[in-house]
Amino acid sequence: MASQIKQPARSLGQMSKPSLGRAFVLWCGVFLGLILIGARALILAAPMINARPIEALEMLARGLWQDLGLTLLLTLAALSVLRSLPRWRRPNLVISLYSLLALTLMCWGLGNIVALRMLGSPITADWLAFSDLEKAGTITDAFRRILGLPEISLALLSLAVLIGGAKAMARRPTKRPFAAAILGLYGGITIIGLALSDGPPPTSRARLVNPVIAFLMSLSGDSGLSGLESLSEGPSPAQLPFGPATPLLRPAIPQTPLRNVILFAMESVPARQTQGWEGEFPVTPNIAARLDWALAFDRAYAHVPASNYYLVSAFGSVIPELSTDLMTASHPDLDLFTLAEVLDAAGLRTGYFESSDNRFQDAELFLKSEGFGTVRDYRDWECPLGVYDVESVTDRFLTTSNDLCTVNEVVRWIAQEPDQPFFLAMRTGMTHYPYFPGAEPQTYVVDKTHNDYLNALRVGDQAFGALMEYLDRSGLSAQTLVVVLGDHGEAFGEHGTYVHAAAVHEENIHVPLALINPQLFSGQRSDLLVGMMDVAPTITDLLGVTAPPSWQGRSVFAEDRQDGVFFYAPWNGFQVGYREGDRKYIYNGNTGEAQLYDLRADPDEQHNLAPDNPAIAAAARDKLGDAIAAQNAFTDRLLSAGAVAPLAPSRADEIILEVSGTRYQSAPRAWITLDGEHVAVIKVTDAPSNAEREARQDEIDRALMTFRLPVTAPPCPHQIGVYFLNDEWAGDGKTGDTDLLVRSVQFAGRSYYFNSFTLLTEGAGKNAGEYFRMSRSGELRVELALDKACLSAGLAQP
Repeated sequence: MASQIKQPARSLGQMSKPSLGRAFVLWCGVFLGLILIGARALILAAPMINARPIEALEMLARGLWQDLGLTLLLTLAALSVLRSLPRWRRPNLVISLYSLLALTLMCWGLGNIVALRMLGSPITADWLAFSDLEKAGTITDAFRRILGLPEISLALLSLAVLIGGAKAMARRPTKRPFAAAILGLYGGITIIGLALSDGPPPTSRARLVNPVIAFLMSLSGDSGLSGLESLSEGPSPAQLPFGPATPLLRPAIPQTPLRNVILFAMESVPARQTQGWEGEFPVTPNIAARLDWALAFDRAYAHVPASNYYLVSAFGSVIPELSTDLMTASHPDLDLFTLAEVLDAAGLRTGYFESSDNRFQDAELFLKSEGFGTVRDYRDWECPLGVYDVESVTDRFLTTSNDLCTVNEVVRWIAQEPDQPFFLAMRTGMTHYPYFPGAEPQTYVVDKTHNDYLNALRVGDQAFGALMEYLDRSGLSAQTLVVVLGDHGEAFGEHGTYVHAAAVHEENIHVPLALINPQLFSGQRSDLLVGMMDVAPTITDLLGVTAPPSWQGRSVFAEDRQDGVFFYAPWNGFQVGYREGDRKYIYNGNTGEAQLYDLRADPDEQHNLAPDNPAIAAAARDKLGDAIAAQNAFTDRLLSAGAVAPLAPSRADEIILEVSGTRYQSAPRAWITLDGEHVAVIKVTDAPSNAEREARQDEIDRALMTFRLPVTAPPCPHQIGVYFLNDEWAGDGKTGDTDLLVRSVQFAGRSYYFNSFTLLTEGAGKNAGEYFRMSRSGELRVELALDKACLSAGLAQP
């Protein structure tokens, strides 16, 4: 026995003496706590520097209580197991398991430094799902690329301290009381931090939470969405609750008809990086030069800062469902009736060209099923200028062709049938992380990552220039509408995050947008608030094609536009927000944190006005709740049928109206027309009286009447008119009022709701829940969807 005591253990696995094993665990807990304290101090360094000493200590305690609490829990559990083991049983298994868990906590804590720097939050299940990890491993590879020598050196040093230091100190029994005292100090810090945790956070909650706890909590699948429920209680508004916008002047009909459309999308490009908007570096001179023949928008936004969500918004003209899952994946049977389908029906051949890999998040399947006749990516052409092949098999979907090769393929596709009208979309790829700078990169900034991005953007701009030069040479410029935009933004640390999907600050969602055509525009600028969902209806408007009623967006020239835009990012606490006028409001559904900015005075979003303006912040919060409710209601209607109805046949023999109302002396009546021809006069005989008191909503709902009006439709019917004939009114201060409430108009298998109604008589009505309320004599109009023959009439003519 004595010889065994004198013989030192040669390795951790040979520590058979229980007391030596317990000593190792004890000191391992000490060093693990010290490493986590150092990591948390690095994470909180910036806010602690700007705080008073006592505030800095309180902040550190709030950030450490979960870190040290887990350390103590793990360490005390291991010590308890070791003490309870029979003397004859070797403790190696317990010590090895403890060491593995301690190393996991340490690596996760150190990795959290990188995660917060890049994403603004710990890694969660939502981030992993968004990265399409089983296919592409985007976040994993981003970490691999962002880990430099300092990060690797810190990890190796921490590993040596944790294991080597614990083994060395375990053989010094006189120091064990000191280790116990340190663990006791950890317990005190844990208690203090827990006691302080109920107060307002001194900094972002993402910087205070332990990354292991954050990940485990994210496995519930809630994603912070439940934190939004209280905002959207009550009846759903009929539309997003923003005020009216001053409409843009519609350009004159061009002398040479528009026959072609090109949508040139720049991957991960915000307005602040683009010359011609806020960009300070000369990396997009070709785009800037073409703005002389453009209408450029200074306040355009992506609804979601993620690449494939742009496909839904720009082509389907809807704000994607409030979810961490792309709605085309979560609802595979959904037919959005996209811009490609509309223009294909109008006689245009359609193509989509991607510099990167269309297989990411099944974009290829979506594009092919939603109307694009040709869908190609870097796999479909040879590129002598370079294919940037990412080496890891886990991130193979980041492989990207040089954008100049992509535009060459686009030109070849156009030239195959030069006389056939076309719609094509191209998206660049070199500006997606990890950023491929191309040949002969220039030096714009010191930071290599940002400099690679700027050079990649320069190549994308050269591709745009080559495309425009081809249109000039081939005589297609006058008859081609070119839409250039950023699919979403890109962050370079402006608010502590990098890449794009972590937030909804300006760098994440404010994008360049311009409509280019030498016949229509001559360098105009607009401060109209525009969302990505408005791109498709603007294109159809300029081509004279009727937009489908399922589209949520509005043409920038439409008179019923709103002065607001709605956006969200669901992978970092489910951030939801809006901009209305110059006011921007952001709410984090996971943490409850609110941000309020005046973008005219503070375009960089550096001064959160919410804490000092509680009344304004509360009103903004209420408006956001209405916006969420309206968006959810719209999405529910869109998804309720499982798919959007296809184009209606051009002939139909019946108009169906669902109508209610209120009466003062007589029932509300309306005159119904089809393409201006009289159909019938309807009378809502069941409308409740409000002569003595306000009619309740349930009374109005019960009075809903269905009118089936037989018609003889012309070959291509365009419009249904509803003219409200009587608006009896008892006068100011009295309840009596005769109103007509239109819930839906159905024709040729399609249902049209409030979002498809156009009020022709100013002040005669407005949206009211599920109805459109006509309160004064006047007319509303329903623009009907047309079939392929009707859509293509005249469009394909030279």
